[in-house]
Amino acid sequence: MGGASITEVLHQVWKRLAHKQGLILYPLALSVINVMAFLAVYSAAGGQLRWSLFFATNFDRWGYVRDHFISGFSFTPPLAVAVFVGLAACVFAAMLRAPLFRAIAGPGYPTTPRSWEETGRLALFYVVYNLVLIVLPTAVPASAGPAFAASLVAAFVGVIVIYGDYVTVFEGLAFLPAVRRSVQLVMRRWPPVLVAFVIFLFVTTGLNLLYQHYYDGAAGVSLLVPLSQILVDSFIPMVLDIYLIFLYEHVRNSGM
Repeated sequence: MGGASITEVLHQVWKRLAHKQGLILYPLALSVINVMAFLAVYSAAGGQLRWSLFFATNFDRWGYVRDHFISGFSFTPPLAVAVFVGLAACVFAAMLRAPLFRAIAGPGYPTTPRSWEETGRLALFYVVYNLVLIVLPTAVPASAGPAFAASLVAAFVGVIVIYGDYVTVFEGLAFLPAVRRSVQLVMRRWPPVLVAFVIFLFVTTGLNLLYQHYYDGAAGVSLLVPLSQILVDSFIPMVLDIYLIFLYEHVRNSGM
């Protein structure tokens, strides 16, 4: 786990992602898909199709979802579109992230999912993950106490299931066994996982505050800002994946 080892891992990962049929573009493609998915939801809900307003709204997409679909919940055609788009986004995430994980882990990998069964298992994990860690906390009243408690619970669950999608891909486990396996692996060596999670949280929070300052203070949104946000949203999770997969492989092979 020394610096030299991590440096070599980053070098090898870069070679694989950059030179094997553009796998380096998979995280960027997923970030673009997420923006397009919100565009479909935004359009279905009757949002004004002005790119400046759209990107400002996209920045707080979960607040938009809370205001339009969770508060005053009712079954409507826009809600059906939101559910369908959410499920489709999880499937696309599974199809792109599974080969990306294998490319990060080693040279023997496909550039597409190995089977529809694998895609289904990983997509189910992402559906439940997003429901529990994003949608349900969003539905909690915005008052300080409940919101803070929901954030703490979501953070705790996020840490203990942080290996869930890697386990699903590399060990071929279904949803519940993958969750149990993730908890077991995290408990073996939880400090590095917690450090990575906290650093990721601080970095993303700082960037969000920076973007929030711009969106709140600007009369119009420069196209460079949402483009940079798309790049950031693809790059930072990929760096986290590289570290966590490296740590996951180390923990499961050490038998500690």
